[in-house]
Amino acid sequence: MGIRIFWCPSGAKPCTCTEGQADHKRKRDEAAAKRAAEEKAVADKEMRRRVERIIGESGMGERFLQRTFDSYKTNSTTNRKIYAVCLQYAQDFNEQLPRHGQQLPGRNGFIISGDKGTGKTHIAAAIANYLLNKGTAVIFMTERNLLGKIREAYSKSRNYGNDGQSESEIRRIYETVPLLVIDDLGKEKATEWTLATLYAIIDGRYDRAMPTIITTNYDTHNLIKRITPQDGDYELNLVTAEAIVDRLIEMSESIAVTGKSWRGI
Repeated sequence: MGIRIFWCPSGAKPCTCTEGQADHKRKRDEAAAKRAAEEKAVADKEMRRRVERIIGESGMGERFLQRTFDSYKTNSTTNRKIYAVCLQYAQDFNEQLPRHGQQLPGRNGFIISGDKGTGKTHIAAAIANYLLNKGTAVIFMTERNLLGKIREAYSKSRNYGNDGQSESEIRRIYETVPLLVIDDLGKEKATEWTLATLYAIIDGRYDRAMPTIITTNYDTHNLIKRITPQDGDYELNLVTAEAIVDRLIEMSESIAVTGKSWRGI
């Protein structure tokens, strides 16, 4: 079939015939998609630059950088399902991001729970590494290291003045990076400061509908207990901890990893 040309005798207006209008719409949509892709690439590059300057690449250690979908063990029905769900999530990640003027994406993150050594961190790291290799900015840190970055910035600011990495700057990058992965949530000793900081980060991502993944050894009931400080105003602390977990549940699909520990095998 040869190329079909749609021509308008006036030369001044798009052709009004059905085929001409369809061709015009297709070209317009293709141009808009190209512009959107180019703008996203620029935004991703700038975000990765900011993450690298403030966090240092993604925040992942060398061990986690080696954990990919290819190395994830899928020798059980549960693990095969988890693998398939998480791989599809990574492949379709752009659909999980909020877009101005469009309906919010809904549950666009994961709560990955299970006993230690069952592969929670591995599958979360596999998602992060897949996206990093595609050019998407990701922060992947344990709860301890995530909070430690903010403590460090506070300490430096207090002792040496502003060095360009303020608490507010780090919190903002946590709240706005396309994907934030918090590993081992509930493992850090709970204080009123850790609780307030976690709430600020999770609430910021909740307001922006940004994808968030957490891994934890606890079910939601026990996670609330783990992140609730026992000192200070216990009732207020409990309400705040419940608000954090409620937001995570609303933002996320739950994945329960079962089976034996792979450590030491």
